[in-house]
Amino acid sequence: MELCAHFDVAEKEGILEQVVSSTKHDQDEFGDPADEEGNLCTGLEDVFISPSGRKSHPLYSDNRRYRFTHDSWKTSILSVMLDGRKEEMHEQIATVLEREIVEETESKDDLELQIHVFKHWNLSGNFTKAAELALMIGGQLMILGLNSQADLLFSDVIVSLKNEQGGVSYGDISSSVLDALEPAELELLIKVYIAKGKALCNLAKGRAGAEAYQSALDILHYTPCAFEQDFDRSVSFPIFSGLFLVLKMGVIEQNEGGSYEVGLCKQFVEQARLNNDPVHYGRALAMQGETLARLGKFEEALDNLETIKSIYDIETQHVAICKAYGSDRVGQAFSHSVNWNHALGRTDAALATCKYIVEEIVPKSDPKNAHNTFCLLYSVIVTMKEHDKALEARELMIASIVAPFEEHVGSGGSTFTKPMWQPILMVLDMQGNEDKEIEHIDEYLDWALNDSSYALKSVIEGAMGNFSATPLAMFAEVPYYLAKRKEVDLEKRKCLIQTACTQMEKSLENAQKCIPYAKSYAEEKIAAIRALAAELDGINSTYSA
Repeated sequence: MELCAHFDVAEKEGILEQVVSSTKHDQDEFGDPADEEGNLCTGLEDVFISPSGRKSHPLYSDNRRYRFTHDSWKTSILSVMLDGRKEEMHEQIATVLEREIVEETESKDDLELQIHVFKHWNLSGNFTKAAELALMIGGQLMILGLNSQADLLFSDVIVSLKNEQGGVSYGDISSSVLDALEPAELELLIKVYIAKGKALCNLAKGRAGAEAYQSALDILHYTPCAFEQDFDRSVSFPIFSGLFLVLKMGVIEQNEGGSYEVGLCKQFVEQARLNNDPVHYGRALAMQGETLARLGKFEEALDNLETIKSIYDIETQHVAICKAYGSDRVGQAFSHSVNWNHALGRTDAALATCKYIVEEIVPKSDPKNAHNTFCLLYSVIVTMKEHDKALEARELMIASIVAPFEEHVGSGGSTFTKPMWQPILMVLDMQGNEDKEIEHIDEYLDWALNDSSYALKSVIEGAMGNFSATPLAMFAEVPYYLAKRKEVDLEKRKCLIQTACTQMEKSLENAQKCIPYAKSYAEEKIAAIRALAAELDGINSTYSA
């Protein structure tokens, strides 16, 4: 008996019912098929239509759709169906849906439909297809700032491999499953864990991100096929970069000598050098530069940058670096070098590097990757701010970060550094217009006088405090600059300066685990805040007298 005949019997028994859904193309060819009951009974043999139109007819055999008349039917049938048969069914559904996506151009960018296909491939037990789709869809979701949804996709793939039989496991996957993996499957599994780590870090969930990266490393070290010649070792490089990132977030503890970081960096540089790929070798060198600087070896860090310059070509490598590491970690080495030059008292070199980043690196970077652009420009914006170019820095931030984000993602989207944007823009506005009227001063006051405004996730404070001033230092300058304005009520000014002092002291405490520049910045600002506090006390004493 043919499949359609089985469906007809099930329909007569009241188990299934046929559903007719029409697209715009259907309506163009036939009118709305639901307009008249007779339309549903019209067979293809009763009408004359073109071959292309024939395939669009709602009752064409490939277009017939059925659903259970009640969920209990579906539950009962699935409960007695063998697991292997269920997987075959999901595979057939996935294949059909995939073919439809290929045939219909407008469906190729439909993320909801692609996720639907992914779910069927995942339930079919085809790990390769499911993992490939999850990586593709998840990558698009992360670009749109939908990191939670991406994390769920990656978790679904990982869960499909879990074995409930017990025994030794790595990354929640049993050794018996890992023993059976082929090199290509292991490469995909490692990529899924890395992507999960990126999504979690984007959500400021540093500890969970660290677990994902560590799971990838544990699986890599155990799985037998990782030692086969066919296995591509380069897929492991983003693990080192990810662990380095969560280390900077402060979720991995290490001793004062930084032995964990040094060992991680040494291993990465050596492996990347042997792999002879500028994308990964450049990232390893950038990581080495940060490590040297954190140990106070700024000259060595700048020498390391010269090696990076000899192999880094943003026009040919930027896309590949972002694909592997989430953002251009090699280009960001130039941003870090701004601070290295500051530490050595080389202001002109720092400003020259800022100019190079703005004119050469940012214009050639992907404008949709707001996180990358912010990381490239954060030390630049702070440096411009500290050299009487606050308004120019504000214009740069709006044009290069805020406007592209709103264009490509939307103002409602999220990205790791977005909580920092509004306070920084407020500070730049007030610093650049100290002697002028501020249009949004009431909005700024509401923000500054609200204690919840200063609640920032520690992972953001730690991560960005390794690029320049800690985020909390920038936040603390909002009440500081408001307290300087004479049109603000004196009692509010005193409250604001106290808030500024409290938050900047917290920033200084946090900066102990960040780069030296973050510490010196906070110390300098605390001195300025205390001087203003003394001035306001003097004004109050004069009024009292």
